[in-house]
Amino acid sequence: MDAQAASNRDAAGIAGEVIAAIDSTSQIPPFTTRDPDFDVVQAYAVTAELRKRRIQRGERQAGRKIGFTNRNIWEEYNVRAPIWGDMYDTTVHDLAASGHISVAQFAEPRIEPEIAFKLSADVGPGIDEQGLCDAIDWVAWL
Repeated sequence: MDAQAASNRDAAGIAGEVIAAIDSTSQIPPFTTRDPDFDVVQAYAVTAELRKRRIQRGERQAGRKIGFTNRNIWEEYNVRAPIWGDMYDTTVHDLAASGHISVAQFAEPRIEPEIAFKLSADVGPGIDEQGLCDAIDWVAWL
């Protein structure tokens, strides 16, 4: 089996573990404890597989979370760039509309302040500040 096929198999297996953990609200150890060489490239392969599976089961992608935007913490976490992950209609909640959220659906609930932007247009490399501002549909402080 070539390296790409092995990577795809591993991504599928890990995605299956993640889905099972989400569904059972159980914790699983970090994948880097099993494989210290597990890297961001492999993590994004798992993310793509998770996205496919979550959409297949009816979840809708609601946006992306971009983490590690503060370069001052990169060394502490052995990170070299911002890292993104998908958000879904099952993971983002409008508290103003519902008035509450049950934490029973989460294995390890955390409260972390965030700023979220909903973009009304695609953005890409080379976009200037005004173009980025023009692409913002709304902002939420979380």
